[in-house]
Amino acid sequence: MISGPLISIIIPTYNRAHLIIETLNSIKQQSYINWECIIVDDFSTDNTTEIIKNYIKEDSRFRYYLKPMNLLKGANTSRNYGLDLSKGKYINWFDSDDIMHKDFIKRKVEILANESLDFVVSYSLDFDEKGNKILMFEFDNLNKELTSENYIKGLINWVTMDVMVLKSSIKNLRFNKVLMSSQEYNFFSRYLLQNPRGKFIHECLAYRRVHKNSIQEKLKLNEIKRKEELLFNDLVLLDDIKETAPKPIIKIVFKRIIKHNYGFQKKRAISRVQINVLKRLLSYCFFKKAFNYALWIISNFFFGKGYCFIRPNFS
Repeated sequence: MISGPLISIIIPTYNRAHLIIETLNSIKQQSYINWECIIVDDFSTDNTTEIIKNYIKEDSRFRYYLKPMNLLKGANTSRNYGLDLSKGKYINWFDSDDIMHKDFIKRKVEILANESLDFVVSYSLDFDEKGNKILMFEFDNLNKELTSENYIKGLINWVTMDVMVLKSSIKNLRFNKVLMSSQEYNFFSRYLLQNPRGKFIHECLAYRRVHKNSIQEKLKLNEIKRKEELLFNDLVLLDDIKETAPKPIIKIVFKRIIKHNYGFQKKRAISRVQINVLKRLLSYCFFKKAFNYALWIISNFFFGKGYCFIRPNFS
């Protein structure tokens, strides 16, 4: 017998046939039964399609879609497409290589419904690709206020699958399709700026697989590439929150941008990144900071130093 609201689990996937079986099994074994699992395939070239169709034959709660050709390739557009197809009252995005605890859905729904919340956040544990070593992946969220400022500062954090949200609270918000990493950070920064009501659940309800092919693991191999990616992500975030974020939060993001910029900027060089940062400082009317940033660019070009001009402005 079905009881409780319908929950939509949305999974983007691409060439994960060797891993997605464990993920789907963990969903099938959920103690809460009123769910739909929407799997959006980004045109996998392995036997992902065959595997998922076998699950659909046994359980109609699984739904499989090929992403339309006109949509940009990537997990973000798959998440957005899955959201548009979903019918559930609550949404939980999940990755095609991670594992749910058997009460993953049940515990979240209980708290959302009983306390009339817009979202809840649990926590996850990491495990390696061999599955024989559990590593802590718990963020220190205890006793901290669940606000947009704390989240954007990095004082609280989570991964995408930790959050279950009331679909109506998302409104027209969607994942930014240009991002290749930190997608959830961008999305939930914008979501929290809408001031939804949420709560942390101090329970491990999922397990995140860490393997060499994940984006984050690849970025760890190249520190310069990692800093460039972080800076790009924050520049995108600035553009996305320009109309909704108060100036103190904008300054937090700029401070981090300056730090990342300095971390990989070559001496005696003017980069396109610097010009983009300067343009954004001017667009936010941070004229004094823009002037000092320009001094750094000029000093760095002629003398190979000059960070002293901007450090006090972003400390």
